[in-house]
This record gives sequence, structure tokens and C-alpha cells, in this order.
Amino acid sequence: MTIVYIKAAVSVALGLFLIGLLWQRTAVVNKLQRSGVWVLDGCWVAFRLIPFIVTYIVLGYQPQSDVATFYYPIGMSALQGGVPYRDVYSCYSPLFGYWLAPFLSLWSDMRMVVLAMMIVEGLAVRLTFHYYQTQESLGERLFRGVFYYILPLPLVMCVFSGQEDVILWLFALLAIPLMQSRPYAAGLVLGLGMLATKAVFILLLIPVWLLSLRNLRFVSWFTAGLLTVGIPAILFLYFKAGLPLFIEQQSHEGDFLKAPNWRSISNPFLTEGLRSANDLWKWGGLLITLLIMLVGVWRIYSSRKNWRYQDYLPFLYILTYSVMSIVQQNAISNYAYLFMLPLVFTMTNFRRTWFCVGLIGFNILAAIHPSLWWRLGMPYYNRLTALVTPVAALEYSIELLIFTGFIYYAIRAMNALRRPKSVAQAEPYAV
Repeated sequence: MTIVYIKAAVSVALGLFLIGLLWQRTAVVNKLQRSGVWVLDGCWVAFRLIPFIVTYIVLGYQPQSDVATFYYPIGMSALQGGVPYRDVYSCYSPLFGYWLAPFLSLWSDMRMVVLAMMIVEGLAVRLTFHYYQTQESLGERLFRGVFYYILPLPLVMCVFSGQEDVILWLFALLAIPLMQSRPYAAGLVLGLGMLATKAVFILLLIPVWLLSLRNLRFVSWFTAGLLTVGIPAILFLYFKAGLPLFIEQQSHEGDFLKAPNWRSISNPFLTEGLRSANDLWKWGGLLITLLIMLVGVWRIYSSRKNWRYQDYLPFLYILTYSVMSIVQQNAISNYAYLFMLPLVFTMTNFRRTWFCVGLIGFNILAAIHPSLWWRLGMPYYNRLTALVTPVAALEYSIELLIFTGFIYYAIRAMNALRRPKSVAQAEPYAV
């Protein structure tokens, strides 16, 4: 349980520091206004690189969880010319290991995987800063970046856990300058995003493709770009790995029961028949995610016809992945890391104190819960009387709070699609 205590102490300390920043926000913004974009790089060094050096170099810890179980073996297999799914088990997309391989060629160590994820996150922060909330002053926008870097969940998931989730947002951002006039290139980029991340990226591709139907010429070239990278990948998998093996390993991940999600929250109230209906929870959750996502698409299509990809992207992205975190039985609180960066830059009003305090609290709980749940033996409570012990009651209460947070942010994202104005274009200083 030592790692749980460490994560809890770090998360609470960061949360208190952020509350202090919010209390002095005006003074901090004024100081940031007189600085430059280098502040973001300084925060990356202070809140990513230095913790990395202390944790993995000075103290000598080794990455655990997904880094050791999945990322490192997949990356090393790719570095050695292996074929995913055939030569190494992978619940990620075909090219996932191949973009890790160049990093591992420099240092064949699990710690290099964490460093690669930190670099990916740094790029995502800079691009998000470049494209969003550009109507604010430089100081206000830099405050968003500083706030994000100090949030407990991104720090814990990036540095201590080496999670890859933010790469989905990075690929979504890379398509922004192409979606206006270069649909074929945009299709290539998003297609590569599908191949280089994980299967859930398709939950973003579907609504983007549906919204592109408003322009027949655009959707034709956009689809051509997707197929240009998609067809060779399918043929490669068919001849080298076998499509059934690819589908099986991707689908099998959804069979694992994790927490918190609607399955874990409702488990004490379910009958034995409902608990054993694994496919119902698995495919039913996916169907509900798709249906809610389509509601968001319809809202954009019917009332926000002038919105560009850049304008609707963060809200549709947050909506899709927060709903997925609610209804997929294999969802865990790590998934909040998927959308934390766009949430901070596009849905956070720092003048709403309780919203910010709630966001900090959500981050603290989401940063701690995965390690706590795993070290308690990944409990699923089959009856209410199982919650009478203090530890079980505490863990289940944390699940409820995180689950409520996911619902709240999903509702906020859906409501954000009613905004009367789109996101402003970036100013030159944002480069």
C-alpha cells in the first residue's frame, strides 16, 4: 500500500497548491502576462521531468502496471521487427509499438516509455495552448497550462503510471490545420491516429466523419485519406497476424470487469443473472456510448452548422470519452486523463470557485483510486452488507464520487454544444 500513500500525499499536496494558486489567481495571471510561452516548458521540467528523475533515477523505482505489462513488451517487439498480435499480445492499435520503438532504440528500458509519454503530453499541451481560449490574454491562457501541469491526475498518470491516453487528443489536434482545406491529409492524420493509439479512437472518428457529410467533396477526400492508411493496415494484419487474432485481442479487453463504472457501482444491487450477463454490459455500454455520441452530432448538425472541427472537437471529445468511462464495464478512473487537457482549456471557468475545487477533488480521487482498488484485490461488492467494513465503504464511496464526476462532465460537454459562439482563432504569440 506504500504506493497508494505516496500517490495520496502527492495528490493532496498538489491539490492544496492549486487552491493557493486559485486564491492568488489575479496576481499569478499578471505575472504570467509579463512572461512568455516558455512558462509551459518550465512547468514541464518542474512537474514532469524533475519528478521523473527523482522517481526513476535517484530513487531507482521501475515503472509498473501497463508500462511493464503492455507498453514495453509491445515496443520492444516492434523494435525487433515483431508483428503485433502474432508475436506479442496487444490490446492496442497495430502501430502503437512502432512509434515507441524509436524511443526504445535510444534506451531499451521501461523508463524510456514513461519519458516518451511525457514528451507526447508536452506536445499536446503546446498544441492545445495554440488552438484554444485564444480570446483570453496571454496570462490567462498560460494560467490554464500551469493549472493543468499541477493537477494531480495528469501528473500521476503521466509520470508514475506512464499512461498513453493523451496521445488520442494529440492526434485529434494534429488534424485541426488540415480540416479546413486539406481533407485528404486530415484523413491521413486521423487514420494514423486510429492505427497508432487504440481502438476507442474510432469513437471520435465516427462523429467527425458523420459531421463531414455536410460537404460531399470534403467527405470524399477525407474518406480517401482514411482508407489510404486503413486498407494497407487491414491487409498487413490479414497476411501477417490474422484478422481474427487482432479482433479477439481488441475485443477481449472489454471482458475485464473494472471500476468505477455503472457496472461496479450497481453490482451490490444486481441479481446473479445480471452479473453474469457479460456481453450485455460490454456491448450495451458501447451501444449507449454511440447513441449519446450521435445525439451530440445531431446537436452540432442541427444548431451549430457554422462550427468547424476545431470548434466542436473538445466538447465532442469530452462527451464521448466521459460517457465511455461511465458505461463501459472495463472503464477505470485513468480514463479521466483522456479528456483532462481539453476540459481545462475549454470548459473550466476559473471564476467559478466551486467548479475548480470540485475539479481538483475529482483529480485527487481519480489519481489515487486505481492503485487503491488494485491493492485491495480489485473488489466487486455482491451485496450491500459487504460495504460495512470501513475500507470497503471508503473504496465504494470514492467510486461513487468519481462516477458522479464523469456524469457531470459528460452533461457539461453536451451543454457546451449549445454555446452561441465558436472558439476564436489563435493569435500569433501562441505559436
